Amino acid sequence: MGRVILASRPLPAWRLLLKSLREHGGLYAGLRIAYIPTADVGQPSRCMRPAVRRMLRSTGFRVHELDVARADIREIRYILTTCDIIWVGGGNSFFLLHELRRSGAADLIVQQVTGGVTYVGVSAGAVVAGPDIGYIGQMDRRGVVPASNDVSGLHLVDFRVVPHLDNPIMGRAARAIAAAERREGHLIHALADAWTVIVKEHKPRILRHMV
Repeated sequence: MGRVILASRPLPAWRLLLKSLREHGGLYAGLRIAYIPTADVGQPSRCMRPAVRRMLRSTGFRVHELDVARADIREIRYILTTCDIIWVGGGNSFFLLHELRRSGAADLIVQQVTGGVTYVGVSAGAVVAGPDIGYIGQMDRRGVVPASNDVSGLHLVDFRVVPHLDNPIMGRAARAIAAAERREGHLIHALADAWTVIVKEHKPRILRHMV
């Protein structure tokens, strides 16, 4: 199983990725990243795409942007099966999961991460990594996909992620979701915007600051 890095924001996720690579003696230059920004379609966060690309390329990563809502299965398969890291960005979790499943990317991601590829999920990308996403409805509009849409997640981790705990816009909804999930006894990790969680060998560790 590859490393799984989950965060609310791109910068802490990127910093933890670099730290993790350094600790394992890895080199950055030449590593191939499949960058999946699909969740941001129709969302304000779409403006972050160029900044995320610049950030990833600044350390020598070879960035292959893959919008699974537009790409065909041959492109999706080629990029995902030849990458070292899969980076899934933020936006609407329901739209993201719908497109990952519709396109066939979901199964390929699970296969690759199971085989050792690192997964980085930011915001919606962190939410879909868990067992299901139905709980995030107070934060993300569910109406962007059919009501019958499957809300089971990728099962890369066994807990639910609630991002943006201290965010000035989304924080109120995030805190309400986290409180409800705890009352119901669900296993969750609620993340402030500067926090990250890394899972190695099925053991999660939360870093409560930018690394």
